[in-house]
Amino acid sequence: MTEMTEELAAETAVPASQAGLPPILMHRGFLLLMLGCFAAFLGEQLTTVALPWLVLKLSNDSLALGTVVAVMALPKILFLVVAGVLVDRHSPRTVLICASAGGMVLLAGVGVMLMYDLLALWMMYLFACGMGLAGAFAIPARVAILPRLIDPRQLQPANAILMGITQVSLLGGPLLAGLLAASTDGLGLVFLLNACCFLIATVTVPRLQPRAQPAPEHQAALLASIVPAAKWLWSDGVLRTLIGYWAVVTLLLAGPVQVGLPLWVDRQLGGGASAFGILIAANGLGQLIGIVFSGLRARKVVHLGVAVCVIDGLAGLAVFGMGFTHVLEVGLALMLAVGVGAGYVQVGLFTWIQRRIPTELHGRVLSILMLVLITIAPLSALLAGYLILYVTPSRLFMYGGLLLSLFAMLMLLHPKLRKLRN
Repeated sequence: MTEMTEELAAETAVPASQAGLPPILMHRGFLLLMLGCFAAFLGEQLTTVALPWLVLKLSNDSLALGTVVAVMALPKILFLVVAGVLVDRHSPRTVLICASAGGMVLLAGVGVMLMYDLLALWMMYLFACGMGLAGAFAIPARVAILPRLIDPRQLQPANAILMGITQVSLLGGPLLAGLLAASTDGLGLVFLLNACCFLIATVTVPRLQPRAQPAPEHQAALLASIVPAAKWLWSDGVLRTLIGYWAVVTLLLAGPVQVGLPLWVDRQLGGGASAFGILIAANGLGQLIGIVFSGLRARKVVHLGVAVCVIDGLAGLAVFGMGFTHVLEVGLALMLAVGVGAGYVQVGLFTWIQRRIPTELHGRVLSILMLVLITIAPLSALLAGYLILYVTPSRLFMYGGLLLSLFAMLMLLHPKLRKLRN
């Protein structure tokens, strides 16, 4: 594994421009993918604001909100690895088109029912389940399509650009959703606009050059073909440790953000959907700033694993600080700070993972990685929804943030995480 890390570091050290490659923004397929990803991410951010506000409007129940989040994750837990197998066996393009089109139909249906006041809480569970199923197939397809579309030496700038436009959508989507949700029939308009975004994402998926797959892969049973990916993943000690670290961080952070934040805005600030959207947008702006600073630094002084632990520790302190304020401006500053740290490390982490996984295993290994995180997130949301029945959102932020900081600082001593290099 040490030799693998050294080879990957050597590969990373060769700039694409010195290899005679054209600029990534001149690649037509990448431009199409960039447009489709922007539309899809913008739509997802619209739903990030609209969905919890709609559930609270229909039920005013924190446990119902946590349950909807968990129901959306359930199909991903059940089908994500299967989707990864299909992505490796077939074209990720086909999988991504079908998933995006399915999400478009669901979003349009909810938007129309909202406009005519036909929506009930039980329908939200069905909607969440359907969107989770679409996401289960879209996630590994979208992640696996980039290494098959461009030269591997262009992954670093391509990832930086895609993550940059993700944060632009994270900045604009919540603001737009918050403004629309505050108007008459606003929530319905948000979901219809989201459907339009998914339509754009469907029609802009780029074509890929066909790639031959080993014959045994085609002959293997669907579930049996997951075994090689699982064995490879287990053999990589650094990546295995990183997954465990992410799982704990997700458990401590996902619930307070997904469930606690909208309730904090509603109950303790007395704000509405627009205030919630501004908070989410502040986090997106912070991530965009972090990505820019990460890209500007040609030489990394601190190893990637050390940076991840330190930044997560600081993020925990910021979340802890959220529990002590009832002022929107202070909350905005803290969400901005959390975003800057996340943006700073995520480009390097994502590129490191893409380069480390063998191309023929991309879909399956990535789906296993995401399955772990997607399984933990709804558990965190359910736990947060239950805890808020007994504690305030502020105390939830305090407990979650403090535990996150302590865990990150403890993991800073782990030798395998310290081996994770830029």
